Amino acid sequence: FETPPFTNASCDAATDWCSVEHWITLACLYLGAVFYSLLISSISSIIQTASLASRQFEEKLIQLDDYMRSKRLPSSLREKVKDYFHLQHADGKLFNEREILDMVTPILRREIQYFNGRGVADKIPMLSSVAHKFFAEELATVIQSTIAFTDEVLMKERTIGDEMYFINSGVVDIYLDDNKQRIYCTIGDGCFFGEVSVLLGIRRTASVKTRTQCILYKVAKENLLNILKDFPETAVDLRRIADIRRRRLAHHLHSDESCVEPLLPGEEVDSEDRKTDLFGLDADQAVHSKKEAFENNRRQARIKKRPTSYGVQTQQRSPGGLSPPPNNLRRKSRANLIMEKLNIV
Repeated sequence: FETPPFTNASCDAATDWCSVEHWITLACLYLGAVFYSLLISSISSIIQTASLASRQFEEKLIQLDDYMRSKRLPSSLREKVKDYFHLQHADGKLFNEREILDMVTPILRREIQYFNGRGVADKIPMLSSVAHKFFAEELATVIQSTIAFTDEVLMKERTIGDEMYFINSGVVDIYLDDNKQRIYCTIGDGCFFGEVSVLLGIRRTASVKTRTQCILYKVAKENLLNILKDFPETAVDLRRIADIRRRRLAHHLHSDESCVEPLLPGEEVDSEDRKTDLFGLDADQAVHSKKEAFENNRRQARIKKRPTSYGVQTQQRSPGGLSPPPNNLRRKSRANLIMEKLNIV
């Protein structure tokens, strides 16, 4: 076996050292290719794992679009469904929350549910008070967040109430379900409704329809009553508020009849609604500000805008909250709306 040269020389002749160098070079090339492939596969795996929820979101959106096309749903309904899907998953990620919560212990599940529902305590004046702090913590574990679009009817008068709602953001109209559909009052952020039927055990006394896009918290009647068993003082306060609202509405409808229970001093104005930020504002101003906020959220979520326009007209304020809306609210021409929708994939 000859000694290797001190300087690099070309292996023109098939010497022993040139053969060794040849095999070493092939081994290095092979190992380099193996490590390079392992590096690429590791990086690809990390990227795929990091964007798994995003890919599931995109796949579900494609599946949803295929379903709506196959069913030949109208473009307005398709756009509404896509809006809900984007707003419900604003970060562009899709998770099976129920499956995730089933994998953790009951204590961890409760802490996660409380963290997800903590917004109801921050937004509702009654629940943010010290006296109802522990009730708010229990309530946060059972409430559900939901999104309602403009002109959606959330409650119908004379129906059985199974849910109570808290308004996180948005404006709703409480109206009487008669031929004229008279607006009783308009409420917004921080207010709650539906407690009269749930707590007093009677049918709905009024109907509720959204005036803007709303983000709501809802709690089932069974869950609410079970929690109130552990908080009798809060139950008394909520039932008192519900009874005052029932009597105020009855007084509004039949103020000339002697059989109507009279209102006590201070009960003419809702004590809880007046604590909210939107109380006393003109309804049109509140609706306009809410629409601007929601349009900003739509742009951030890359959702195309649905052109709608409402007339502005000042009305006298109602005692229950914001002023009632004008009666001549109209949307823009549907020709522009259809042209906008034709561009939706």
